[in-house]
Amino acid sequence: MTTSKNALTNNFSYLLHSNINHSEITLNASSPFHNPLFLQALEQQACVGANSGWQPHHIELPDHQLLFPSYLKSHSYGEYVFDWAWADAYQRYGLQYYPKLVTMQPFTPIGGQKHFGNALTDSAVSQLTDSVVDICQQQSLSSWHCNFIEQSFAEQLQSNGMMTRHGVQFEWHNQGYASFEDYVSRFTSRKRKTTNKERRVAISSVDEIVWRTGEDIDYQALEAFYLCYQTTYMKRGQKGYLSFGFFQQLAKQMGDNMLLVTAEKDQKIVASALFFFNQDNLYGRYWGCLQELDMLHFELCFYQGIEFAIAKGMQRFNPGTQGEHKLYRGFEPVTTYSSHYVARSDFSAAIKDFCLEEQRQIAQYAEQCKKLLPYKIQA
Repeated sequence: MTTSKNALTNNFSYLLHSNINHSEITLNASSPFHNPLFLQALEQQACVGANSGWQPHHIELPDHQLLFPSYLKSHSYGEYVFDWAWADAYQRYGLQYYPKLVTMQPFTPIGGQKHFGNALTDSAVSQLTDSVVDICQQQSLSSWHCNFIEQSFAEQLQSNGMMTRHGVQFEWHNQGYASFEDYVSRFTSRKRKTTNKERRVAISSVDEIVWRTGEDIDYQALEAFYLCYQTTYMKRGQKGYLSFGFFQQLAKQMGDNMLLVTAEKDQKIVASALFFFNQDNLYGRYWGCLQELDMLHFELCFYQGIEFAIAKGMQRFNPGTQGEHKLYRGFEPVTTYSSHYVARSDFSAAIKDFCLEEQRQIAQYAEQCKKLLPYKIQA
């Protein structure tokens, strides 16, 4: 390993052979995506690199035994912390916003740790911010973005001059529910009836809904899922970011952290949803269908996930980013955090003001969202 103050490496796979202590990385991972195998599969299956617009450019701090998976970006797709307006402002002034540097798990808007190695001491975070400034200056990068991080890390970065952005996601929290019926019993009568009707409509439209984990996610089921996944993107005139090889590799290496829910009709998989999980948390990630069946998206992506989380005693279910329709099904608003550095001081001042105003708007939005939740008002 290099001993320079900071270094960049373009291959995440080397972590598995470096002298960073990774023996407990998987055990202590904040999510299944905070796992060398997940990031390695993205690289090995060319979901990043090549012409993807995500060039591996990982930040290493040898003095602190830390590695931050990072990427040079030539666009802002697949990040879910939207900075298109910033890029447009640069363009209006005849400046280049891309490339920029992003620290996150690609295509994965999930909060949690964004580093491997030792704890994030104040000294380490100070060196990280110094390194980011140096890297942006040396490589003529417009900015650095560290997305979907823990609040404590955002506060450390802000203490070192970084700007903080807030966002909102919607999460389900387990209040010790014994069953799905126990869960919806906490709803108001009208919303409970609506939810139960949605489920009846969806379930009656197919012959069977199946859960698969581990070795049960076989080639045929994964192939059917991938067809659903790409078909749904094609309906919008797009192509899914992720390859079949990527999902194959994950099923082989991380299958025990994956849940594939399929809806089957006439002995054929017509819709599917892929989740990841660890002991306490479930994450909804990818959905697709061959037939548009009423309410089936809600059943597979939300209600089946809640049933699985209750059955396994999980505490939290993050079904994916965006979507106010999640509120009506009991997913509560939670604040997300990201940190940003903009190299040009003339733009940085304006963007800082924007971030502060955005934080106020996000706080108001979250309070408004709470009013749409289906739960009975507690006395």
